[in-house]
Amino acid sequence: MEVRNFYTIIKSNARLIFKWTLFPAIIVLLIIPQIYGISNLDSMKSADCLERMVALIGIPMFVSLLKPEENGEMDAIIALRPFPYQLITSFRILISLISTLALILVFEGYMDIVGCSFPIGSYTFRTLAKSMMLGFPGLLVSAVSKSTIVGFLVSFCWYCILQIESFGNIFQYVSDGINMYQMLLLVGGYAVIVFFCKDSSREQI
Repeated sequence: MEVRNFYTIIKSNARLIFKWTLFPAIIVLLIIPQIYGISNLDSMKSADCLERMVALIGIPMFVSLLKPEENGEMDAIIALRPFPYQLITSFRILISLISTLALILVFEGYMDIVGCSFPIGSYTFRTLAKSMMLGFPGLLVSAVSKSTIVGFLVSFCWYCILQIESFGNIFQYVSDGINMYQMLLLVGGYAVIVFFCKDSSREQI
């Protein structure tokens, strides 16, 4: 019974993730070549493209993860789940991380085809980290406020703040690399998000 329940949880949550996160992220990637010339870029300009444009997929890929639970009718369903909501949230974040990594690799493959020159391996994980940096604040706010719209607003405002040169230079993950403190910030952000993802319906029982 537990194995079957676990399989059901995986299948249902994977379907929700693809519906609310993957399609919007793909649309973002399709728009990038139309507004940002990505042909024959050197390493520095490729880093700028990945940092400013491709990392934006972190917003739809992470902020929307808790959207299904915003429906009031979901409270009763959450209470009947055989697994804690925090575990389900961790699973959703993991699937989104893998999906985001795959999308970044596909787009970098396209950049390589059109003549861009950059270290694909290191830039891939740096772009993933930048995506997390953009999406995690909105996901955290969504978990606290129970509103995905507020989460999106926070993430977009955070992205705009990072465009300010005097402040954004601190978080240039792709061009400057990732230090230990920044990695701890991402891991800590994940832990805080999971902490705030509690089953409100179970708390009331």
